[in-house]
Amino acid sequence: MKKRFFIALAAVTGLCSLLSCQKEDDLDLSPRVVCLAGTAGSAMLGESITVSAANISPSTVMTVKFGKEKVLTRTGPGSVSYTFTGSGLKSIRVTTSPEEVQKTVWLVEVKALESIQMLAKRLKADPDLCLVMCHRANSSDWSIPENSLSAINKCIEDKVDIVENDLYTTKDGVLVVSHDANINRETNGSGEIKNLTLAQIKSYFLKDRNGRVTTEKMLTFDEYLDACNGKIYIDVDLGDRDASVTAVVNAITRKGMIQQCLVYCNSVDKIKEAYAANPECNVYCWTNATNRNAMLEGGIAGNTYFTQCSYFPQKASTSANGAPSTSSCTNSSWVAESAAAGTITTVNAIYTMDPNTFWPKDFKVAQVEEIFSYFPSCQCIHVDTGAEARAALQAYGKHVTDR
Repeated sequence: MKKRFFIALAAVTGLCSLLSCQKEDDLDLSPRVVCLAGTAGSAMLGESITVSAANISPSTVMTVKFGKEKVLTRTGPGSVSYTFTGSGLKSIRVTTSPEEVQKTVWLVEVKALESIQMLAKRLKADPDLCLVMCHRANSSDWSIPENSLSAINKCIEDKVDIVENDLYTTKDGVLVVSHDANINRETNGSGEIKNLTLAQIKSYFLKDRNGRVTTEKMLTFDEYLDACNGKIYIDVDLGDRDASVTAVVNAITRKGMIQQCLVYCNSVDKIKEAYAANPECNVYCWTNATNRNAMLEGGIAGNTYFTQCSYFPQKASTSANGAPSTSSCTNSSWVAESAAAGTITTVNAIYTMDPNTFWPKDFKVAQVEEIFSYFPSCQCIHVDTGAEARAALQAYGKHVTDR
């Protein structure tokens, strides 16, 4: 979509400057209006769009036309917000009377994919609804490299809800999507990502999950976001990775995808940094009490957040058709506490990278049944294969999304 704006978007920077301790002579105190969605030209379905006026007279009336759906007015500085009821290209027109600010128009694309918070409300309304998150955007097709453009497209085709990825920073400061800190396993090259430039990394090709070299290249985070934009949710794992939390959240914000992404943080410091970068951030954390409380206290009142726990199946019993004979499940009491606090529970049930457990083809109803026996409040499973997990959930009697 070609974006067209009729206001200098530097006004956003001006608003931020008002919060600093600069000299008053250095501040831009001219009347202005700002539409934050306009900086990216997009919003998710169900995401509130806010138009703010600064430095106008207390008696000035601001009129905002949200397409053909709604007209809102306010008097004096402040903001009005509206949530469009349908997707598509929407116009937002602002006038002031008397005319302190020139008539301003934004074109905002409202995506068909609903906001994470709207999705969370659906999960709360239907406890039997369960999402599928794919680890490294994997599927049962081992000819597709993990975290690749083809992997993303396969997950979209399989109606997976969320793709998970990990990020590292190149020598020249670019975020790239990689599970490992080096490129040895994933490509036909070698070296630590932090010691390689983006050009060096792009000179190599990704390997598929059988170890064969393909024609695909490692994706930058921007390329990954573009491939997913408006099509599938993203979980960015900022656990034990070197990517800057601030840089990641800023990249998501710049793309207008803050309501399309979960940001997994494994410490209180990272949780605080994510909220500092964007208070609207959908933080996602390990389900211990310390992290959970930091997430809920720092987040926006009324939002619903996700917490994560793990399910560790032992080696499959061949007599049970691939079903686990015993399992080790962690922190079930913390999961119960998190559920009581109103969060959505995601259960890690990843098998692929451990040859002592299951391959994706073995994900059947038996695994789903055992997961829910330990974690009855689970509403998202994190797996290496999407289509099989969806089929197993449906066979077990759970609801899945119909995207």
